[in-house]
Order: sequence, then structure tokens, then C-alpha cells
Amino acid sequence: MKTEAEQGKSVLLREEVAQLQEEVQLLRQMKDMLSKDLEETQGGCSANVLSATELRVQLAHKEEELDRAKEALQAMKSDRKRLKAEKADLVNQMQQLYATLESREEQLRDFIRNYEQHRKESEDAVKALAKEKDLLEREKWDLRRQTKEATELTALLRTQLDLKENRIKELEAELAMAKQSLATLTKDVPKRHSLAMPTEAVVNGNNQEWVMQADLPLTAAIRQSQQTLYVHTGHPSDRQVAAVRVSPCHSRQPPVPSDASAMDADRSSTPSDLNSPRHRTHSLCNSLEDLEEAKRKKKKEKIGLGSLSRVFTRGKQRKSLDPGLFDDSDSPSSPTRHSLSLSDGSEDQLDRLQQVELARTTPMSLWRAGTVQAWLEVVMAMPMYIRTCSENVKSGKVLLGLTDEDLEVGLGVTSLMHRRKLRLAIEDYRDAENGKGLSKAADMDHHWVAKAWLSDVGLPQYSQAFHTHLVDGRMLNSLTRHDLERHLNISKKSHQVSVLLGIELLHLLNFDKEALQTRRLQCEHQNTDPLVWTSHRVVRWIKDIDMKEFAENLLNSGVHGAVMVLDPTFNTETMATALGIPRQQAHGPASSGGRTKKPDRTSQTTHIGILTISGVFTFFLRAEAKLDFERLSLGTPPPLSDRALCTDSTAQDDTLRTRAHSGGGLSSLHQVSALKLAMGGT
Repeated sequence: MKTEAEQGKSVLLREEVAQLQEEVQLLRQMKDMLSKDLEETQGGCSANVLSATELRVQLAHKEEELDRAKEALQAMKSDRKRLKAEKADLVNQMQQLYATLESREEQLRDFIRNYEQHRKESEDAVKALAKEKDLLEREKWDLRRQTKEATELTALLRTQLDLKENRIKELEAELAMAKQSLATLTKDVPKRHSLAMPTEAVVNGNNQEWVMQADLPLTAAIRQSQQTLYVHTGHPSDRQVAAVRVSPCHSRQPPVPSDASAMDADRSSTPSDLNSPRHRTHSLCNSLEDLEEAKRKKKKEKIGLGSLSRVFTRGKQRKSLDPGLFDDSDSPSSPTRHSLSLSDGSEDQLDRLQQVELARTTPMSLWRAGTVQAWLEVVMAMPMYIRTCSENVKSGKVLLGLTDEDLEVGLGVTSLMHRRKLRLAIEDYRDAENGKGLSKAADMDHHWVAKAWLSDVGLPQYSQAFHTHLVDGRMLNSLTRHDLERHLNISKKSHQVSVLLGIELLHLLNFDKEALQTRRLQCEHQNTDPLVWTSHRVVRWIKDIDMKEFAENLLNSGVHGAVMVLDPTFNTETMATALGIPRQQAHGPASSGGRTKKPDRTSQTTHIGILTISGVFTFFLRAEAKLDFERLSLGTPPPLSDRALCTDSTAQDDTLRTRAHSGGGLSSLHQVSALKLAMGGT
């Protein structure tokens, strides 16, 4: 800073010296002028003698001019002093400015240092949050898995609980009936005893006693109570009860053998009194039969549409058992109790998962409202439409009859893609009822399509759009270019072709996920069956042919096996463009002046990789030829000659060029033969 101040001071001094030199020059000029005037005056005197008055006047003028010159010189000196003072002030201001700049620079350095420290702390915090997020994500999936297991266990326990509750119902009702019968029989014990005493000798003499007929419909509890009464009412040593096999009224359980053995089968007695135990129990069972028939008719009249709310509130609204209203027509051992059917009100005892299983195994026309809602929420992943569905759709028949306008107005399905998904699913179930069965595309839910399938075709960036529109396997089979561009935001033509050819591959396999996975596993570690290669498999193949530096460019590009085999415009140049290989490298080392320029290692590797791609492209052509043979039902095509896999890039490029300009691949036997001959086949 001192050096700059000294330089400024020297500049000001130079300016002042220059001004003084100008003043001196001006005074010299004035002196010369006065000298000339004096000489002229003296010359005039010699020539013409001037008067003294004129001389005095001239002298006065000269003195005035001299005074003015002195005043100007004095003013210049005062200006010089003023400039010196201003210069000193300016120097002080500059020094203050430099000091301020230094302090600002120091503050800026501190700010940058603090900013770097905060940024580092923020990065550490972000890393910690990322780790915590990963941990929470793992915990979330663990909780989901545990929740799923708990749900399955809950469903199993609930089923077992329902069976046990039904068994308890039956036992309580049976107990109530036994108590009622016991009370009736107990009232008649004195009368029976008085009637039995006079005839006791006859009974003993003829070796006869009371016999329960085999066709008498008594429950096990009633039989036990009657047996106890018969054994303990009279003299146990003289009378035994002949027991037979009886079963509960209308029970589906197999007959239960009696606990007592028949002592004298030829001895029997038939009471004639209407108040006998046999008559009373027979009347009781007849009344139970009438009650069952009435209830059965009532249930048939009340069979209607179920409600999903009854399924969900089943556990909350259980009431105490009423033995008088018990109906044992569905015993736990009945096969219909273990089948998921819609008869006899069993829908009220099914939870959500059982309703979904019911939807998978039952024709849609037999669905109740609860099954429709469970199918809409779980299978179709559309819980947002459940409320309107519960209000307007009461059965599967109603669902089968809905039009697109009904779906939009009645169910509130305003999304075109959601309406299409429902329409395709309904038509699929309609075909299943006609005997065709559900399509394989029904096994492809929107989670699999958005995550697994899009990743396989190399376009995971569109996963959110597919997930939002709930695109499942049925919808994949109906997508067009217009749908991809308008609804799924796929505007790039190559990506549209990739999606459509991926769908074409699924169509060739009849949308069979298992068949597709099996074929991919078979070619996972060998270069066969390129038609089913995923984008990741293509990337791995590119790495295997020593082009690792370009392999990452295929990520999210939509290049998969179906594109390489089924797209007639896909050739080596297309692959090179997808890999991001420079055009000059893709055409080999350049030459100039008749001398070939020595390529570097990267160019050599790239050129070898291009030749390898060109050679292996015949492998994809072979797969396409095989595919066309299969389409034409011609069996397996004859094997191509090994000369087809040569590294002669010129012949292969001609073949690929022919394929690229053929306008649609191999679609006839003639084209297949031409391709085979061009590639050196036999």
C-alpha cells in the first residue's frame, strides 16, 4: 500500500512541475514580447522621437500586464497548495479503502471456510440419513413380510375359530334340547313308574324291556338321558336297556354306536300310552324337523346380495348363542362347511383374503357384493372405487353387465386407463365363464409390470407412470403408440418400439411368465435364445465381448433381445449409436494419403467390438429365422453354416443392410431361404 501511495504522490509532483514549466515558458514569451516592444520603442525613438507622455502610457500598460502575470502566478501557487491537500485526502481515503478491502477479504475467507465446514457436515448428515433410510426401508419390508405372515396366520386361526364356534353352537343347542327332553321325562317319571310296576312281573317273565327303535331320530344327549332314566328308574338288577345306533336329527355325522350292549335282543315291549318317553321324544324330533324345514325355506327366500361391511364387522357383532334358533343343518364335518361357497350365508364368515380366494375360484356371475369389493380392492388394486361400488354394484352379475358409461358414472372411474383395465378384466372373466379360462395375462399384476417387466426391457424410468395407471398384463396387450405417448409419457420412438416389441414377445409366449422365466434361465450363462434376453443380459453380453467402456450406455435405453431380433431396422449402426460409439471409431481406423493411421488401443478395442457385434448379429438373424419358421408351423429351421459367424464385416454388413431394408423382417419361406443363402447356409 505504501508503494502505491508513493507512486500517486510522484505523479502529482510531475503534474505540478509540468504546470510550473508552462508558466515559466509563458513568462519567457512575455519577456520576449516586452523586449521586442522596447527595441521597437528605442528604434522609433531613433526614427521618430516619441513623446514622454506616450512612453508613460506604454509603461503603465506593461506594469499592468506584469501585475496580471503575478496574480496568475499567485493563483497557480494557491491551486497547487489546494491540489496537494486534496492529494493527501485522497491518499488517506485510499488507505482506508485498502484497509476495508482487507477486512472484507478476511470475512470472505472466514465465510468460505465456514461454508465448506457446513457443507461437509451436511453431506455427513445426508449420508447418515441415507443409511437410516435404507435401514428403515429394510425394516419396512420386514414389517410387511411379518404383517403378511400374521394376516395368513390370522385367517387360519379365524377359520379354526369359526369351526369351533359352530361346534359350540351345535353342542349348546344339543344340550338345550337334552335339558328340555330331560325335564319332560323327569315330569313323567312317577307316572311311568306307576305304569311299569304292575307289569313288572310280566316283563320279567317274558324277558321283555323297553327298546329304542333304530329309526327314532334322537340326539346323543337325549339318548344318554333316556338311557340313564331307564336304567335307574326301576330295579337295575331286573331290567336292562337295549341300545341301538342313533344319530342326531339331520346331522351329517356318521352313526355313533351306543354305549350299552344288547342283552336280550328277543325281549321287547311297546308302550301304548301317548305320554310315554318314546312318544314324547319322537314328537320333539318331529317338531325340530319342522323347524329345520321352515328355516331352510326362509333361507332360500332370503338368499340375496351380501355386503362387505358384514364381513368386516362379523367379529364385532357376534351375539350370544340362542339355542332356540339354532340350525344344525351345517355341521363341522359337512363338506360344504369347508368349501368357499356363497350358499347358506357363509359369506358372512369369510374375511378379506378368503373373499379374494373365492373370487379366483368362483365364476363372476356367482359373486356377492363382498366378493366384488374384495376383488376390486385386492386383485385390481382399486380401493378408491369401493364406496361407489358398494352403493351401486351388489353382485357379479351386475358387474358383468356394466358398460363403459356405467363404469364412469356409476363407479366414478374417470381415468380412461382404469376403465380399460376394468373392462378387460370383466371380459376376461366373461370368457372364463364360457369355458376358456382366465388368460395368463391375469397373473401379471401392475406391480410386476411396473417393476420387473420395465426393468427387463430396459426402461425403468417409466415405472411411475405405469404404476399410476395400474397397467397390468391385460392392459399391456392393448397398448398402442398413442397410449404410450399420451398416457404413459413415452414420446421417444425407440422407447415406444422397445415397449411394443416387449409386448410382442409376451404375446408370442401367450403371456406365460413361467415359460418366459424358464427360457431366460436356460440362456443366462450361454449365448443362446437371444429373443428372450433382458436388457441386463444384453449389457452383460456387451461386457463379455470386451466393450465394457460402452456397456453402461445401454442402461435405460430400451435395448433388449426382442428389439434385436424382431426389429427389422436394428443393425450394427443402431447398436453402435445405442452404445455411444463415435462414428469414426465405428467405421474402423482412418487412413490418409494411402497410409493407414496407426490406431490407439481404444480404437482397436472398439473396432474389434464392432466386428464382434457384426458377427454375432448373424446369431440374432438365426434366431429370427427360427422364430419365423415356428410362426409358419414349419418346425425347426435347418442349421446355418459356421461361415455365417465369420468376422468378415463386409459380408455381414451387406446381410444386415438387406435385413434393414427388407421392410419387415422374415415373413415368408422365400425370405427365410434368401436370408439363409445370404448368410452361407446349406
